[in-house]
Amino acid sequence: MNLDGKVKAKLLILFLITMFSATSVAHGTESSGNASGKADGTISCPDGKSDKGELSFSAFKKDAPIYGSWEVVVDDSSHDKTSNGGYLDSGKIDKKNYDLEGKETTSNICGLDKKADISIQGDCGKGKIQIRADTGWKGNFEGNIDCG
Repeated sequence: MNLDGKVKAKLLILFLITMFSATSVAHGTESSGNASGKADGTISCPDGKSDKGELSFSAFKKDAPIYGSWEVVVDDSSHDKTSNGGYLDSGKIDKKNYDLEGKETTSNICGLDKKADISIQGDCGKGKIQIRADTGWKGNFEGNIDCG
């Protein structure tokens, strides 16, 4: 088969576009990533009480479910630091935002006895982060979360 130069050039361009598209799709669905950082804000309890505190978390995903840990610490001068914390085991992470889910393993804030399912959501970089527990406590924080 003998092709002229213009046809060869068009075929080469078509081939390169196809390869670039396939590479972009493969990297777009890649299942690796992480999100971590600290943020300051307010924790609100179901009974209406609120305290200032700090949220910190780290989540990782590499060809497997998300894994990681989180902790919310209340710095109240009337008593020792109290905290809720646990692990992260599902959700999504990309370069723009994250939506993580996990469980409490320690629950000292708001006087709730039950360990909760939790979710942490926000945008990567500097911005707002929300944490919510199915027992009713929640937190609104601002900080800088690194995603990659």
